[in-house]
Amino acid sequence: MAWRSNYMERTREWARSRGTAVLGRAVPLWVRQSLACLFIFFLVFGASRAGTGASASLAAFAKDAVSKDLSYGEVKAWVQSLPSLLGRVSSLDLQSFWSKAVTGNPTDLMWPVSGQVSSYFGWRPDPNSSGMSLHQGIDIDAPKGTKVASVLSGVVAYVGESPEYGLTVEVQHGGGLSSVYAHLDTIAVKEGQKVNRGDALGTVGATGNATAPHLHFELRKDGLEVDPMTVLPPLVKGP
Repeated sequence: MAWRSNYMERTREWARSRGTAVLGRAVPLWVRQSLACLFIFFLVFGASRAGTGASASLAAFAKDAVSKDLSYGEVKAWVQSLPSLLGRVSSLDLQSFWSKAVTGNPTDLMWPVSGQVSSYFGWRPDPNSSGMSLHQGIDIDAPKGTKVASVLSGVVAYVGESPEYGLTVEVQHGGGLSSVYAHLDTIAVKEGQKVNRGDALGTVGATGNATAPHLHFELRKDGLEVDPMTVLPPLVKGP
């Protein structure tokens, strides 16, 4: 219809005049401002939760900004300190920072098996249907019979088999953290057994719902799945 064509043309002209468009539609200024405010809010909120170092400095400045009349000189001095602040942020060991958030303490996980990750954590096409399914861990390709190691010390909480996971071992590491190893060909531990980081739990297989030998590996914090790739070391450091 003519009115719709004219409306769409005016919308495109308005977007081009402002140089902002997402999927053919201009992003309103209030949306950008809202996103900026949310970013600042979560930045300050995170800083207030940390309570030390650069985080404490940022939180204190934000508190003063809303509770006091800051002078131009105070604002200028804080802005001039930003390069140093950003330098400290860029030097953070983000892996240790995140692993501490997940486990409660900085951890040194090892890869359960050497191999290429063939499927990552998150939504993916369901191999058994035309829909999508949530993959709650990662799949690591490795030859059948390859040793599967415990990523941390702990106690074997479960040994069993299911149609989906096949032969499976779960290890409790304390602090609500556990790891799951599925599609195993053989199992070398029993429930209640203490294991050290690197101890053999079994071998790679294709039991359960698996089309080829690989290890399905999960990390759980308080019963909820966590993306292992955010905590595991770089691939080159596999066993």
